[in-house]
Parts: sequence; structure tokens; C-alpha cells
Amino acid sequence: MMSGNAIERYSPLSILPGIGTKKAALFAKLGLSTIQDLLYFFPRDYEDWSERHSLQEALDGQWLTVEATVAREPTVQRKGRLTIVRARLEQEGAVVTAIWFNQPWIKDQLQIGEVYVFHGQAERKGRFFNLQNPAYLLKDKIDFLFRPIYPLTQGLTQRDIRLAVTAALKRLRIGELEPLPASLRKENKLCTLEYALQNIHYPNNRHDILVSRERLGFDELFLLQMGLRLIKKRHQDKHLSPQISLDAKIEDKLQNWLQTLPFQLTADQNQAIADLRRDLEQEKSMNRLIQGDVGSGKTVVAAYAMALTAWSGYQSVFMAPTSILAEQHYETLSTLYANTGLNLALLTGAVKKSERTAILAGLAKGTINILIGTHAVLEETVKYNNLGLCITDEQHRFGVDQRASLGDFSGNDFFPHMLVMSATPIPRTLALIIYGDLDITMIREKPPGRVPVATYTAREKDRSRVEKLMRRRIEQNEQIYVVCPMIEDSSEQDLESATGVYNYLSQTVFPEQKVALLHGRLTAKAKSTIMESFGQGKIDILVTTTVIEVGVDNPQATMMVIENAERFGLAQLHQLRGRIGRGEKESLCVLMSETTDTKARQRLTALCLTNDGFVLAEEDLKLRGPGEFFGIRQHGLPEFKIVNLYEDKELILKTSRAADKLLQEDPDLTAVENRRLLPFIKRRLTTNWEPVL
Repeated sequence: MMSGNAIERYSPLSILPGIGTKKAALFAKLGLSTIQDLLYFFPRDYEDWSERHSLQEALDGQWLTVEATVAREPTVQRKGRLTIVRARLEQEGAVVTAIWFNQPWIKDQLQIGEVYVFHGQAERKGRFFNLQNPAYLLKDKIDFLFRPIYPLTQGLTQRDIRLAVTAALKRLRIGELEPLPASLRKENKLCTLEYALQNIHYPNNRHDILVSRERLGFDELFLLQMGLRLIKKRHQDKHLSPQISLDAKIEDKLQNWLQTLPFQLTADQNQAIADLRRDLEQEKSMNRLIQGDVGSGKTVVAAYAMALTAWSGYQSVFMAPTSILAEQHYETLSTLYANTGLNLALLTGAVKKSERTAILAGLAKGTINILIGTHAVLEETVKYNNLGLCITDEQHRFGVDQRASLGDFSGNDFFPHMLVMSATPIPRTLALIIYGDLDITMIREKPPGRVPVATYTAREKDRSRVEKLMRRRIEQNEQIYVVCPMIEDSSEQDLESATGVYNYLSQTVFPEQKVALLHGRLTAKAKSTIMESFGQGKIDILVTTTVIEVGVDNPQATMMVIENAERFGLAQLHQLRGRIGRGEKESLCVLMSETTDTKARQRLTALCLTNDGFVLAEEDLKLRGPGEFFGIRQHGLPEFKIVNLYEDKELILKTSRAADKLLQEDPDLTAVENRRLLPFIKRRLTTNWEPVL
């Protein structure tokens, strides 16, 4: 049904009148190569020609649309390379001068005595005012009320794009390309695709724009969410996972283990455990995200799941993005599992060959219950005896295909249950998009005893006072992080480097203290040694880059100084700050910055006002916009041409509910009116999301 028009829809723009090879190359600079691209190249704004204004009532700076007569022959004035065209316009006795710069041909286009409609900005000086560079058309030639304004590239005009869009709209029978079933449109009160595309480009009023945006935005979100849900369903249908259920003996072991912990679980942690238990009991594969703020206790929840898996006879693997974090998880879990009899192993690139051989043998035999490691656990030489659960920390650093590869060497006929943990808070509406192929559990509640980190901004003039605070912390046997945006000094950027700050602090300010330098260019062994010394209290000040951003835990570290704090995003600053305040001592974070940039100062102020990562996530999305928010592009998501992921929260929830309802009623899209959805869903997804539908 679609084939005939589908060819035309994806035909090159050169089939449209007036678009030759050279002009097609200019359109390509805007990412426009096909008619489809052009139809979905939406206006960034509109010229409102719907209302006629009176020259008598014009205000300075106001955008006007006026009907006026050209009263005199326009004049041209030349000043070097500058040309100025002036035309005297009259409207019921009122007079205004229209002025155009470097458009001398306008003199010959305007005819004396003709009535035109002019659209431009007024500039008033006393009793006189003029219109600056107004657009104009003969009164009888206007067939629109709102005129679209598109992003441009050099060599293309608004007229070029408008003519091309008009030709495309006329040529294509859009109604035959309608993806949504009529019942779905009716239920969600949506206009047709044909109406939406026509009126997003050439609306008759503001309501047309809103209705069209709602429909086109619904398509963007709904088709993507449908695709992600279908990927999850196809994965679960294709891969069976072990049913890990509790008998009385395992329940007793778990309860006894929980009682040995030096803290009580929070309500959110208990809810997360309940979600995991319910998932693990199912034959279909668990695909769950546990999203929790820094210090919310996600590791204990993961430890519970791995203990349950081990006592049920299956192995677990825990993947971390860096060797430092993997080593820390190993130490933390070893402490949590003390006296449980569970056998843990650590596998990173730094493990010696002999030790690695022993670990691989233990995994294959099943004597190792839990493996903690970096991407080294994904290598083909790693074979398991009976893998039942895979946990990845900081999911945005692992691809879907990497996680899926674990099923190839699980050592049984099952695909392991998948649990993803992220300490990067994301607003729930956005998580529905980014993690659309996962079920979501949020841990917002912090364990008791955690003292909020006091956060302040400071400038260079405050440097000596900050250094006094640092000295006081060291005298109290506490430790300090100093975070820098660069490793070494650069002639191109005036930023503090870790190397420069290390030399300054170790040689000039704190020569009697133990100052260390940590950055990404060091070997894994060197980084591990430094972090171990810092954890043992042998280092007073650790000067570092963002290599310590994720997960590093040292309760004695109670102060952090972040140099050039404006260079970091709000989410990243929050992650960095999370490295302190890990114990019961009051902690302090100082944001050093000389910036005068308004948005950068807003980010820093927001960080000072709250320690709630979910609140900061909303602020980050608002300030930075959705395009770069939390590395959305790293997730392989297709771009959004019309949806604003911050402003369109209600639409995200609406499309999420619609997708859930449709798949509940027709899980495999076998109904006649739903079948046509699949090709559109496939096009909405990208190849980054595997398996392909």
C-alpha cells in the first residue's frame, strides 16, 4: 500500500522544480536530501501576517503588518558598498518610511500608488518612525496568514525553502502515508498527518500550529516508545532466563544476611528489592534499571540480587565502567558478604595472567559465585558455568549490544537476567525515552545519617580563604579532592590543569603535606595504587581530573575544590560532588569560577541550593536543552525534530500510556489497522538499538 508513495517520499529533492544540482547541494548542507527530509524540516518561527496594524498606534520595536500605499517613487542612496532604499508609505493619512539595506532592486519592484502589505519592525524617533527591512507583497497576492521562517545556510533564502516545501506538499499524497490507526488518533484527539504537515508549514492561526505540533510530536514519541517496547518484548520472547525463586531456606539466609548489615534499608531500597524478586521469579528475562542518586544505596540492592542468585545455584557478573570502580565494588561487596560463604573474584585488565587463569577456571567450574570486573568480563575467553544475572553500573557507558553478548557464554540454555544501575538522576519522563527498553525503579530516598554537602561558589580573590579551609580539614585528619578540567596546561585555553595545580599545591601552598596527582593518562596500576593510598589515608590532597567522577567512595574525603567549575555540566558537577559526604562528617564543596556567563552561573547556583540529584536533573534539562542532556546521543536515540523533551513532559506521558495500552490489547500488532505501524516504527529507530525489529 505504501510502496508507490514511499518511493516518491524518499526521492531526491532534485525532482522538485527549481532545484538543480547546485541548489540541491545547498539543501544538503541543512541535512535535506529527500522530500521526506524537507517535509519534516519544521519552521523555527513564523511571521504573523494575520492581523493588520495601524500606523497611528505603532510602538517602538513592535513588529507590524500594515496595509499601505507607496506614495512616492523609492530612492536609492549609496555610501561606499552600502546601499539604502527608502520608500514613503501612507495609510489613512499616516506616513512611514520603509528602509532596506543592500537591496537596491527593491526600488524597481515597488510601484507608486499600489497597495502592499508590509511586515517589519518599527523604529520610532519622536513623532517619526520607519520600518526596518520589511518583507512585502501586493495586497491581492497574499494567500497565507502565517509565513514560516526556516533555519538557513549561505546561498539559500527563505523563498527557496518555502517554494520547495510548497511543491513537496502539493506533489505528495500524504494521506496514504498515515502511520497511526484511526482509532488511536480518535482516542488521543489527534489530527491527520496530512493536516499536521500542511499546517505546521502554513498555518492559518496559532491553534493550527498547536494542533500540528501535538500530532507530529505524538508521532515522534509514540513510534520511538513503541519500538523500544517491542525490542524489549522480542528480547524476552527470544531469550528465556532462569526462574530464580525463594524457598524457605534461601529466605532465611537472606534475612540473616540483612540483619548483619550495619544499617537499616530504606523504604525505596525495600521497594527495589521487591521489584527485583518479582522479576527474577519470571521465566522471561528481567530488563530493569535501578536509578538512584549518589549515595542512595544501589549497591546493597544489587548485592541482595546477587546473593539471591548465588544461593539459587546461579552465578552473577557485575560490570563497572572503570577498573577503579570495579576494584571499589569488589572491596565493598567483599565486606558486605563477609561470613556468607560466597566466593567473589575481580577481573580487570590489570589482573596477572596466572590469577586470570585461575579465575577463568573457577568461573567455568562454578566455584566462583560472583564476578566483578570491567569490559574484560565480555571477552570470549570468559566462560561461565551457570550465569543467571548480569549487572552493569552506569549504563550509559555500555551499549545494548555489549550487554546482549553475555548470553552467548552463560554456560546454560538461559539468557541472564539484566539489571542496570545508574547514579545519574534523570527526570522520569526523560527516562521513559532513554531507557524505553527497560523497566524502571527509582531510589530517591537517602539512607539515614548522610549529611548534605554544603556547596559554595568562590572566585580567585577568595583563593587564600579556600586554602585556609583546606588546611583546617587536613589538620582534622580529613582528605581533599581538587578537580581540574584538564590534565596539562594549554596555550589555547586559560584553564587550571591538574598538573599545574598539583605543582602549585605540592610546592608552594602545602609542601609539608602529602599531595598526589591522578588522571586518565596514568596506567591502570598507577591509578589503582594512588586510589588505594588515598583510601588508606596516606594522601591528604588528591589533585585529579574527572576520572574520580563515578562511584569512588572514601568517607574521610570531606572537601572538594572544583577548578573552572563552569566548564562542567550540572549533572557532572553533582556526580563529582557525590565523591564527598560519604560518611557522617560535614563536607564542603567549593566551586571556583570567574565566569560571567548567565547560564553557567545558574548551573552553579542550582548546585548550591540543593543536593537532590533529581531536582538538579530537571534544572539541567531546562538549562542545557534536551539535545545534549546526559549524553542523549550516546544512547543511540534518533533526533527529535519537533519535541522538546523538557517542555513536552505531558506529551511524553501521553504517548507512553498510548503505547502501553496498544501493546496490551495487541502485543504482536496483528490487528489489520495496527500492522502498518511496524515499517514506521522501524524507520523511527536507529541501528544502534539491537536486535532490529
